[in-house]
Amino acid sequence: MRIANVVLNDFTRDNRVLKISSTLTDSGHEVAVVALHKDNLPKVEKHSGGFMVHRIVLHMPTRPFRGALKLAELAFRIAFVYRRFDAWHCNDAEAFAIGLLAKGLRPSLKLIYDCHEFEGERNGKSTGYLKGIRWLERRFIRFAEEVIVVGPSIGRAYQERYEKYGLPPVSLVRNVPHRLKPQNEEGTPAVGKLRQSLGLGPQDFIALYQGAFTINRGIEELLAMSDQLKGGRIHLVFMGYGMHEDLIKTKVESNENVHFQPAVPYSEVLSYSRDADVGLVSVRPICLSYLYCLPNKLFECIQAGVPVLVNELPDCISLVQDYGIGRVVSGDAPENWLEALCEMERENPSFKTKANAGLLRAQNDLNWEKERVSLMAIYDRIQLVEA
Repeated sequence: MRIANVVLNDFTRDNRVLKISSTLTDSGHEVAVVALHKDNLPKVEKHSGGFMVHRIVLHMPTRPFRGALKLAELAFRIAFVYRRFDAWHCNDAEAFAIGLLAKGLRPSLKLIYDCHEFEGERNGKSTGYLKGIRWLERRFIRFAEEVIVVGPSIGRAYQERYEKYGLPPVSLVRNVPHRLKPQNEEGTPAVGKLRQSLGLGPQDFIALYQGAFTINRGIEELLAMSDQLKGGRIHLVFMGYGMHEDLIKTKVESNENVHFQPAVPYSEVLSYSRDADVGLVSVRPICLSYLYCLPNKLFECIQAGVPVLVNELPDCISLVQDYGIGRVVSGDAPENWLEALCEMERENPSFKTKANAGLLRAQNDLNWEKERVSLMAIYDRIQLVEA
């Protein structure tokens, strides 16, 4: 099949789109990632994963119409140029909307709606915008061949909300990393990549936040309690990028127990993460999409062999309890995180030793080599219908 994997970013950090595109290519499909162009990025390139990347250049002015012309140009250019592909893998609601336009131009086009979140309940979007997403899904979700979700609670939410509107089959494809090869313990340095980068020793207890530095991810709460760590063994490390980077750097300047590690290439994330003593999953459940989330960082910590400390997110709690790989923080206040971190530090290394068996089980169960089977089953079903 010729598959357009449509994503409305510049495809420089989207590891889910990368894994899906590589998997489909390895399975014999012809894949083109359709993304947005940014300065200093090639418009067309052959990715090392074997697929093509096409970045769309927009020419319409942003003003005076507040981006309306740009959005219209984007939608029509992508829909018109890529309508002759056999299938579109639509990442998020906005790409699905463009896919519906393309399907209107060519009704035989197959749409896969990949919901990276609970799309109509996302953080940081206006009430009117989210109402528009929910209207779109109610009216048009039946035109998708299948819907993909990233967590079981989101899957149940879609079934409850849209079953009466002709919801197609819903499949779970979690955003898990590739299986990390075990380290050769004899050749493992006492101080790994992350500790070397930050000048920390093997005796330091690293609590690692990794991922996007954005709102409602618990960063403010972690920074608020960080002054209580001064002079102690616990070191709070932020690895990633985003809008709160300056806030983090300011705290680093005044607190020797807080550290900033710039984002590393996706292929190196786990080799840095495995240096941590505990991984922090601190997403605040301020909307249904966040309440039901299963963040990438949770699975990355698992593959890196790092126990996790999570707040009260149901799918995260289920994994932690089912595998015995961490603790749950009761409450989102800074003092709640401080208390939980101090307790884990006091119990280390015995706590990490106890978690090892569960981490090994989780590593075997929650990796892309297994998860890709669900993805390929979807496209096998589509091909079977076509035949």
